[in-house]
Amino acid sequence: MSSLKARLAQHGFNSEESYDHALRCFLNNPCDSIRCLNVDGNSGRRRTAFANALAHALGASQVLYYEFGRDRPVPQIIRIQEGEEVVEEPPVEAFDRVLTEACAQSEAEATVLILDQLHKTQFLNHIRLYDFIRTGVWAYSDVQYQANMNNLKLFLISDERLYHSLQSVSFRARVSEQDAVSVSLMAADLGLNQQDCPWLAPLQALLEVLGISPTLHEYKKLIYDIEQQVSNQHQLKVSLYGWLEKLDWDELETEKIQPYLHRVLQAIQQSLEIQEEIEISSL
Repeated sequence: MSSLKARLAQHGFNSEESYDHALRCFLNNPCDSIRCLNVDGNSGRRRTAFANALAHALGASQVLYYEFGRDRPVPQIIRIQEGEEVVEEPPVEAFDRVLTEACAQSEAEATVLILDQLHKTQFLNHIRLYDFIRTGVWAYSDVQYQANMNNLKLFLISDERLYHSLQSVSFRARVSEQDAVSVSLMAADLGLNQQDCPWLAPLQALLEVLGISPTLHEYKKLIYDIEQQVSNQHQLKVSLYGWLEKLDWDELETEKIQPYLHRVLQAIQQSLEIQEEIEISSL
């Protein structure tokens, strides 16, 4: 089986950080309730990407997602004959629907329910979730649904600390902001020959002045473009902007950045000349 890191990357979450120990703690600790993971940290939607990738990496047959704060009340239209009395039933809220579906899917299949932006819902729902995690029973109006507690897992994402009781039945995993590596990496660290990449030092100088530390994943994407596809300054900027998640295009257009871009491009062209000389000499 491929590593957790590789499986997460396969499903859209790239990180050099290892979550193996956190996952073992979450999955292996004795539990008599629904297993619940609090995806914590200050990384915004990166937490959502992690939760979704992890759900698929775990091999869940069903992955359900619900975001609080997105739904609006649905007006209910009731048509009656004059003089007829009708007891109005409130519409089923989307939150109740997704919990009901999670219960149903978990009867026969491994299911993960991701609840995002939990801080935006009323506190009553935090209490209801705690009771659900503990008992496996979801109730609203006069109906109840039973989840298969062995098949269902909950992933919770909130910008605020979880309600104490809810956290007490959850394992908290911290997802940090995009993993950064040092801009002063050596060529060997990136699988490069020092003589073949005179552009690495000026590239690192450019990244430093931009205030960006790419991940190894981003570095590898850039390296491929530089070695195979970049031949002018516009293409260099397009590749930088295309692969560096935190880079703003306007920063690349500022006057102070232009000399750094020029030096990187000069070094790339020098690298091409070196490669041509090597090819000619080999003939």
